[in-house]
Formats: sequence, C-alpha cells, structure tokens
Amino acid sequence: MAAPVQLSVLLAASALWVTGAQAAMLNGQIQARLVIMASCQVSSGAGAADENRLDHLGTLSFGSRGPTWDTPVEALLEGNESNLKVICNPAVRGFSVSIDGGNHGNGTTRQLSNGRKMIPYRLYLDAAGSNSYSIGQQHNFVVASGGQVPIPVYGMVMANPEALPAGIYRDTLRVTLDW
Repeated sequence: MAAPVQLSVLLAASALWVTGAQAAMLNGQIQARLVIMASCQVSSGAGAADENRLDHLGTLSFGSRGPTWDTPVEALLEGNESNLKVICNPAVRGFSVSIDGGNHGNGTTRQLSNGRKMIPYRLYLDAAGSNSYSIGQQHNFVVASGGQVPIPVYGMVMANPEALPAGIYRDTLRVTLDW
C-alpha cells in the first residue's frame, strides 16, 4: 500500500515541475507617445477648424443700399463664424495675421465687384477704423497663457455719391495665420 502513495506523490511532483516550466513569466515594455507641436488652432462659433485650413471664416456684409450713399458703410464679420479666435499652446507666445487684396484688389485697394463695376473698401482691426489691415501686412497678436485671442475684422466702404448699377458686389479674401 505504500507504493501507491509514493507513486501519487511522485506524479503530483512531476506535474508541478512540468507546470512550473510552462508558467514562466516574461516582462516587457510598451512605449506610449503623443507629440504636441508648438501650434495654434483657429476656432469660430461653429467650433474648431483644422489649423492648416481656414476655409470660411465669416461674411463681411455691408448690407443693401440704394445706388448712392452719403456716409461710410461699415461691416463686421457676421454669422457663427464671426467669433473668430485663435488659441495656442504655451510654446507659442504670439502669431501674426495677414489678409490679402482679395480677388479684385489692385495691389493697394481691396474692391467688391459685380463683374463690371468695382467698389473700393477697407479692412480694420477696430471699429473706429484707426488700425487698418493693409494688403498683405502682418499684424501681430500676443498669446497670454493659453487664452483665446480674438481676431477682429471690420470693413468700411466709403461714401459713394456716384450712382452704381444694381447687383451683388462680392470679393473673397484669403487670411494667413503664421506663428
């Protein structure tokens, strides 16, 4: 009777030895990584935009007028897009914004066009019209500790005593953000 007990103990010990060999442990590492680039992101009332594309930032609407007007006509970006803001990570301390001459500009003046007739207009950083967005000129903005920086754009069409043909006068401007 002693032999069956020894055999059971021997089989149990063998099973532990085989199991121990199969239950070896292997340790390794997985590297996780995320790169945050020194960059800025444009946002508007419609939400964040791709920082490399500034498709539709708003509409500068001068409204509807008769053929002449005696005082300057002012406009501010309208619609959800009018809340144009830039937010940058702390590595970026400032950025610049420039606006080109538009599709109908002549190098010194931006112009609305109905296809035949042109109406000159100007862009400003302030409602008073004292700080202009000259064509292609960079305007610097300071980034304060991760806060959103608003980008104001005001437009002005000067008084027009000449009767203009009816129609829709348009222009498209390209905005460049550089940091």
